[in-house]
Amino acid sequence: MDVTHISFGDLKSYWIEVDHFRDPSKKFREVVRKLGPYKTMIDDPRRFSYGLFDEGKLVGVTHLVQWNDNLIRYRTLNVLPSHRGRDVGAFLLRNAVNLDWRDWKSPDNSLFGWIRRDHQSWASSHGFKPFDGSWHDDHILMTKPLDAF
Repeated sequence: MDVTHISFGDLKSYWIEVDHFRDPSKKFREVVRKLGPYKTMIDDPRRFSYGLFDEGKLVGVTHLVQWNDNLIRYRTLNVLPSHRGRDVGAFLLRNAVNLDWRDWKSPDNSLFGWIRRDHQSWASSHGFKPFDGSWHDDHILMTKPLDAF
C-alpha cells in the first residue's frame, strides 16, 4: 500500500462516493475554521490531502490541516470497509505525517481529530487522548503527540 498526495477535488469525490458525512446537502470547504467551541485563527493554513492506494485503487483518505502553532488537524480518516481492521487507517495517518510534517515532530506539537462518538474507541486504542473531555454535537477533540508518529 502507498500513501501519496491527492487533490482536494479527489478528496471531495471520495467523500461523496462513500457518503462520509452522511449528509447529501453537505457543503465542502477546504478549511473548516470552527469545531464546536474551538477555532483556528490561521487565514491560509498549511494543508495537504492524502490518498491510500492498494494496487492503484484509492481505498482511504485523510486531510491534514494546520490549526495553530502546535496543532495539526486530521480531517476525516476514511478507509473502505474492505480494507478496515488491518490498521491501515493508522498506516495512512503515520505516512501522511511523515510525508509533509516531519519538521513538526516534537513533544510540544500534536495531531488532533474531531472524533465522532462511534470512532472514539479506535482513536483511544491508537494513542489519542481527550483534549478537555467535553462533547459537542456528538464529537470530542482528541490529540496525540506528533513525535509518536
